[in-house]
Amino acid sequence: MNLNQFNQLSQRERLTLLAGALIVAVLLVLFGIVAPYRAALERLDTKIASRQRQLTEVRQLGQEYRQLQQQLAASERRLASGGDFSLLSFVEAASIRLAGRDSLGAMRPQPAATLEGFREEAVEVKLEKIRLNQLVQLLFAADKAPAPMLVKTLRIKPRFDDRNLLDVVITFASYRRSS
Repeated sequence: MNLNQFNQLSQRERLTLLAGALIVAVLLVLFGIVAPYRAALERLDTKIASRQRQLTEVRQLGQEYRQLQQQLAASERRLASGGDFSLLSFVEAASIRLAGRDSLGAMRPQPAATLEGFREEAVEVKLEKIRLNQLVQLLFAADKAPAPMLVKTLRIKPRFDDRNLLDVVITFASYRRSS
Protein backbone atom coordinates (compact mmCIF):
# COMPACT_ATOMS: atom_id res chain seq x y z
CA MET A 1 0.00 0.00 0.00
CA ASN A 2 1.46 3.32 -0.96
CA LEU A 3 0.87 6.79 0.44
CA ASN A 4 -1.88 7.72 -2.07
CA GLN A 5 -3.93 4.72 -1.21
CA PHE A 6 -3.44 5.41 2.50
CA ASN A 7 -4.66 9.01 2.08
CA GLN A 8 -7.75 7.86 0.19
CA LEU A 9 -8.86 5.79 3.20
CA SER A 10 -11.35 7.24 5.62
CA GLN A 11 -10.25 8.46 9.03
CA ARG A 12 -11.70 5.37 10.68
CA GLU A 13 -9.94 2.96 8.27
CA ARG A 14 -6.60 4.75 8.76
CA LEU A 15 -6.93 4.49 12.57
CA THR A 16 -7.81 0.81 12.31
CA LEU A 17 -4.87 0.19 9.99
CA LEU A 18 -2.47 2.13 12.26
CA ALA A 19 -3.79 0.31 15.35
CA GLY A 20 -3.26 -3.06 13.61
CA ALA A 21 0.26 -2.04 12.56
CA LEU A 22 1.00 -0.90 16.09
CA ILE A 23 -0.28 -4.18 17.55
CA VAL A 24 1.83 -6.18 15.07
CA ALA A 25 4.90 -4.07 15.94
CA VAL A 26 4.31 -4.54 19.68
CA LEU A 27 3.85 -8.29 19.22
CA LEU A 28 7.03 -8.49 17.14
CA VAL A 29 8.94 -6.66 19.86
CA LEU A 30 7.42 -8.85 22.58
CA PHE A 31 7.90 -12.21 20.89
CA GLY A 32 11.02 -11.34 18.96
CA ILE A 33 13.02 -9.51 21.61
CA VAL A 34 11.48 -9.47 25.10
CA ALA A 35 10.39 -13.14 25.36
CA PRO A 36 13.74 -14.59 24.19
CA TYR A 37 15.55 -12.15 26.48
CA ARG A 38 13.48 -13.24 29.49
CA ALA A 39 13.92 -16.92 28.61
CA ALA A 40 17.68 -16.38 28.40
CA LEU A 41 17.62 -14.63 31.79
CA GLU A 42 15.69 -17.52 33.33
CA ARG A 43 18.18 -20.03 31.89
CA LEU A 44 21.04 -17.98 33.28
CA ASP A 45 19.36 -17.74 36.70
CA THR A 46 18.93 -21.52 36.68
CA LYS A 47 22.59 -21.96 35.75
CA ILE A 48 23.66 -19.59 38.51
CA ALA A 49 21.61 -21.49 41.09
CA SER A 50 23.02 -24.79 39.82
CA ARG A 51 26.60 -23.50 39.95
CA GLN A 52 26.05 -22.13 43.47
CA ARG A 53 24.81 -25.57 44.59
CA GLN A 54 27.84 -27.17 42.94
CA LEU A 55 30.15 -24.66 44.62
CA THR A 56 28.58 -25.40 48.00
CA GLU A 57 28.98 -29.12 47.37
CA VAL A 58 32.63 -28.67 46.35
CA ARG A 59 33.29 -26.65 49.50
CA GLN A 60 31.65 -29.37 51.62
CA LEU A 61 33.69 -32.04 49.85
CA GLY A 62 36.85 -30.00 50.44
CA GLN A 63 36.04 -29.71 54.12
CA GLU A 64 35.30 -33.44 54.31
CA TYR A 65 38.59 -34.14 52.49
CA ARG A 66 40.52 -32.02 55.01
CA GLN A 67 38.83 -33.84 57.91
CA LEU A 68 39.68 -37.20 56.37
CA GLN A 69 43.29 -36.06 55.88
CA GLN A 70 43.44 -35.10 59.57
CA GLN A 71 41.96 -38.46 60.57
CA LEU A 72 44.47 -40.23 58.34
CA ALA A 73 47.35 -38.29 59.90
CA ALA A 74 46.06 -39.10 63.40
CA SER A 75 45.74 -42.79 62.47
CA GLU A 76 49.26 -42.76 61.05
CA ARG A 77 50.54 -41.25 64.30
CA ARG A 78 48.66 -43.87 66.36
CA LEU A 79 50.01 -46.58 64.09
CA ALA A 80 53.56 -45.32 64.54
CA SER A 81 53.23 -44.90 68.32
CA GLY A 82 51.82 -48.40 68.92
CA GLY A 83 55.18 -50.12 68.37
CA ASP A 84 55.17 -52.64 71.25
CA PHE A 85 51.39 -52.90 71.53
CA SER A 86 50.09 -56.39 72.31
CA LEU A 87 46.44 -56.85 71.42
CA LEU A 88 45.99 -59.96 73.54
CA SER A 89 47.39 -58.43 76.73
CA PHE A 90 45.53 -55.12 76.19
CA VAL A 91 42.17 -56.85 75.67
CA GLU A 92 42.75 -59.20 78.61
CA ALA A 93 43.73 -56.35 80.95
CA ALA A 94 40.82 -54.16 79.87
CA SER A 95 38.31 -57.02 80.15
CA ILE A 96 39.48 -57.98 83.63
CA ARG A 97 39.61 -54.35 84.78
CA LEU A 98 36.12 -53.47 83.46
CA ALA A 99 34.18 -56.75 83.71
CA GLY A 100 36.12 -58.80 86.27
CA ARG A 101 38.12 -62.01 85.93
CA ASP A 102 35.08 -64.22 86.57
CA SER A 103 33.24 -62.66 83.58
CA LEU A 104 36.05 -63.46 81.16
CA GLY A 105 34.94 -66.77 79.67
CA ALA A 106 37.50 -67.29 76.91
CA MET A 107 40.04 -65.52 74.76
CA ARG A 108 40.99 -67.01 71.40
CA PRO A 109 43.67 -65.40 69.24
CA GLN A 110 42.75 -65.52 65.56
CA PRO A 111 45.26 -66.22 62.80
CA ALA A 112 47.13 -63.09 61.72
CA ALA A 113 46.40 -61.79 58.23
CA THR A 114 48.35 -59.42 55.99
CA LEU A 115 46.44 -57.07 53.73
CA GLU A 116 47.82 -54.20 51.62
CA GLY A 117 50.93 -53.67 53.72
CA PHE A 118 49.19 -54.00 57.10
CA ARG A 119 49.22 -56.91 59.49
CA GLU A 120 45.96 -57.63 61.26
CA GLU A 121 45.96 -59.38 64.62
CA ALA A 122 42.61 -60.44 66.03
CA VAL A 123 41.36 -61.95 69.27
CA GLU A 124 37.91 -63.27 70.08
CA VAL A 125 36.74 -62.60 73.64
CA LYS A 126 33.80 -64.26 75.34
CA LEU A 127 32.38 -62.36 78.31
CA GLU A 128 29.62 -63.74 80.49
CA LYS A 129 27.27 -62.06 82.95
CA ILE A 130 28.30 -58.48 82.23
CA ARG A 131 26.20 -55.36 82.35
CA LEU A 132 25.62 -53.06 79.41
CA ASN A 133 27.67 -50.23 80.94
CA GLN A 134 30.65 -52.59 81.33
CA LEU A 135 30.39 -53.50 77.64
CA VAL A 136 30.23 -49.84 76.67
CA GLN A 137 33.30 -49.08 78.81
CA LEU A 138 35.19 -51.95 77.16
CA LEU A 139 34.29 -50.69 73.70
CA PHE A 140 35.36 -47.17 74.71
CA ALA A 141 38.69 -48.53 76.01
CA ALA A 142 39.23 -50.28 72.66
CA ASP A 143 38.49 -47.04 70.84
CA LYS A 144 41.03 -45.16 72.96
CA ALA A 145 43.71 -47.89 72.77
CA PRO A 146 47.29 -46.76 72.09
CA ALA A 147 47.23 -48.56 68.72
CA PRO A 148 44.49 -48.60 66.07
CA MET A 149 41.84 -51.14 67.03
CA LEU A 150 38.40 -51.97 65.81
CA VAL A 151 35.58 -54.32 66.66
CA LYS A 152 35.18 -56.84 63.83
CA THR A 153 32.24 -58.74 65.29
CA LEU A 154 29.97 -58.21 68.26
CA ARG A 155 27.32 -60.68 69.37
CA ILE A 156 25.18 -59.81 72.38
CA LYS A 157 22.70 -62.14 74.06
CA PRO A 158 20.69 -61.34 77.18
CA ARG A 159 20.96 -64.06 79.80
CA PHE A 160 17.93 -66.22 80.42
CA ASP A 161 18.34 -66.20 84.23
CA ASP A 162 18.80 -62.40 84.56
CA ARG A 163 17.72 -60.15 81.67
CA ASN A 164 19.93 -57.30 82.97
CA LEU A 165 23.08 -59.36 82.33
CA LEU A 166 24.55 -60.10 78.93
CA ASP A 167 26.67 -62.78 77.32
CA VAL A 168 28.92 -61.15 74.74
CA VAL A 169 31.32 -62.43 72.09
CA ILE A 170 33.56 -59.71 70.61
CA THR A 171 36.31 -59.99 68.04
CA PHE A 172 38.84 -57.17 68.35
CA ALA A 173 41.40 -56.46 65.64
CA SER A 174 44.58 -54.43 65.76
CA TYR A 175 46.66 -53.22 62.84
CA ARG A 176 50.31 -52.45 62.31
CA ARG A 177 52.52 -52.06 59.28
CA SER A 178 53.86 -55.35 58.08
CA SER A 179 57.63 -55.52 58.02
